Amino acid sequence: MARQNRFVIRNDHVRPAVLDIEPEGALLRLDPGEEVSVHETFATDPVTLKLSTTEDVEILLAIWPGDGEVTVQKEGIDVLELPRGSPAADLHAIPNRV
Repeated sequence: MARQNRFVIRNDHVRPAVLDIEPEGALLRLDPGEEVSVHETFATDPVTLKLSTTEDVEILLAIWPGDGEVTVQKEGIDVLELPRGSPAADLHAIPNRV
């Protein structure tokens, strides 16, 4: 039977954070006060969150799916469905990998 998780990631830090949504490698800038909602459906292995920093001391949070499907939404928009280069994607994504 499939299980579900739903949670919010909110940046309460004074500096921007970067979300790395795997395995696509989609990068999403999360400015102070911004948040995303994460929803997953899985069988046995839930999503894994990996926290690190870049060389520039930016907070980097990688979201790795387990054995199911993960949806990450910002302001009601699925960030993985935004076409790269679109105005909406430019507002939500970081063009270069950190």
